[in-house]
Order: sequence, then C-alpha cells, then structure tokens
Amino acid sequence: MRLQDIPRHLARRCLGIPRFCRESLGVELHGTRLVIAYSAGLDSTALLHLLHLLRAPLNLTLIAAHAHHGLRPESDRELEHARKVCSHLSIACQTAHLDIPSLQAASGRGLEECARQARYAFLESVRQEHQADWIVTGHHGDDLAEDIVMRLLRGTGWPGLGGMPGVDPKRGLLRPLLDWEKSGLRSFLEETGTDWCEDQSNASPDRTRNRVRHDILPLLRRENPSFAKTAMQLWTLAQIDEAYWSQALPPLPAPAQDFLLASALLDVHQAKRLRLYKTILDSMGPGQVLASHLLRLDMTWLCKNCGRAIQFPGDKVASVHPEGIRFHFQKRSS
Repeated sequence: MRLQDIPRHLARRCLGIPRFCRESLGVELHGTRLVIAYSAGLDSTALLHLLHLLRAPLNLTLIAAHAHHGLRPESDRELEHARKVCSHLSIACQTAHLDIPSLQAASGRGLEECARQARYAFLESVRQEHQADWIVTGHHGDDLAEDIVMRLLRGTGWPGLGGMPGVDPKRGLLRPLLDWEKSGLRSFLEETGTDWCEDQSNASPDRTRNRVRHDILPLLRRENPSFAKTAMQLWTLAQIDEAYWSQALPPLPAPAQDFLLASALLDVHQAKRLRLYKTILDSMGPGQVLASHLLRLDMTWLCKNCGRAIQFPGDKVASVHPEGIRFHFQKRSS
C-alpha cells in the first residue's frame, strides 16, 4: 500500500503528520530512524501503517518493537499477529517477553505501573540498539482528553494540566498522532482494510483510565461533542505557555542532590515563583508536581516559616531557609 493507492482524503491526512511534528512539536521527521511502539492494537496499528506510507516520501527507517507482557491469554496471538504484519510490510520487528509479576514482586509497585515501566525500558533498549532518533507511540487526541481529565482529578497544576507532551527529548519519545481522534484512526484502518487486535482489558472498570474513558468522557462529550478539539486547544495553550517561560526564567543549574533558590530570585510575582519551583522540581527527576504542593510551598515562603519542609513525589523536598528555598532529596534511613 502506497500513498497514491489510498483515498485522497486519507493521503492528505497522512501527509499532515510530518507537518504537525514540524510545526507543533518542533521535530523534523524527514530522514529519521524511528522505533514504533507496536502492541497490535488499533492505535499502534494505525501508527505503524501511517508511518509505512510515509517511509519512502520521508526516507524513514522503521523498527517495530512489540512487548509481550504475558498478562492476558491473547498475548501470544498478538505477538504472532505483530510478527506477520511487520514481515508483510518489510519492517524489522523486535519482541521481548516481560516478566511483569516478578518485577512487581521486586518493586512493590502496582501491576500496571510495572508493566508500563518495563515496556518503556524495552523500547529504550531497542532505540539505543538501533541508534534511533525517536520512540514513537500511538497516543492520539482521545488519549490526550483522557489524560487531561485524569490530571485534573489528581490536582495537577498548570501547564501540566494541558496533558501529555507531544515530544519528550529526555526520554526520546514522540507522539505524532496527538491531533488525530480515535475515530479517524479507526476510519483509516477500516477504509484501507487493515486488521488489528482488540485489547479486552481496555474495557475493565478496574482501571482509572478506563472509567474516565467509558464513564466520564461520554458525559463531557454529551455537553460538548467537540471535547477532544477543546482538549487539543488547551494542550496548544500549555505548549505556548511552556515555551514562553522556558525563555523568560533565569538560567538555573540543574540540581544534583542539593540546590538553593536564592531569596533574591524569589522577589518576583507569584506566577514566576511557582514556575521556578516547578522547573527545579521537574529537573530533579520523576514525580509529578501537584498544584496543592506548589501553593503550600509558596505560602510557607511568604510566611517565612524557616525550617519548614514540603515533600514532593519522587522523594523530593523543598525546605525554607532565611537565604532562600533549598531543594534536595529526602534522606533514606539505612
């Protein structure tokens, strides 16, 4: 299947992918080497075939990576399907069997979180092996809307409330389908006669994301049928805001174990103080910063409650001192 073999409206939509990456994500796709996170589900199948159509026009090198989690009876069938599809498209396919129960027992984390971490570790290993530019995932506009609702429920502050980033250079992640809705991906596959595997776990009410997808989002769409577009507009505003503050903030050295935000830098508007806190905390590593924590830290500073410490996810601590706010990691007892 080539671009000229599919309906014109699908070809135009497909050609919009490199434009979105260039104009909205700041990434030029032409000539890049991409690792495709390919689960064989609807989203990743659409991603695989869309990038296959763009492979020749954009001179892309494609490597598919399929993680076998072994958590569902259909995992073996999905693995075989992924191999057959990639063979048919002449796309290299690397697979891995992940022992999620053992990882969970060793880490004590939830099953879904362990599966996600193991999957991304596998994808990164494939990226490094092939010296690829990006790991690309099939996250789309409906995923973005779900993510925004989930962040709102958790109490995420701005601009994180705008949803998942379209590009994450630190992790080598690229999400080129964020401006597509799931219905558009489904239509693309159906119109081109492309099969995919349904993941039955996506219907389980045990997962928060599934409850948001099946219970909350339908109510929001009933009030606003264009809710996915509204979410995309919020995402766009968050990107603009993030770009502005990345230029407006004073240069700060990346904290290693201990960093003092001097009091002179805190004599600014509250909006700038909050952004300074978040920038420093984000640079310290994983652990999502919530709005309530940032506001509590700022009030502690304004009240000059010296010696008071605010704890953040990821074992991060911000403590108030007369000379400023010290950011460091919590000391673990031996």
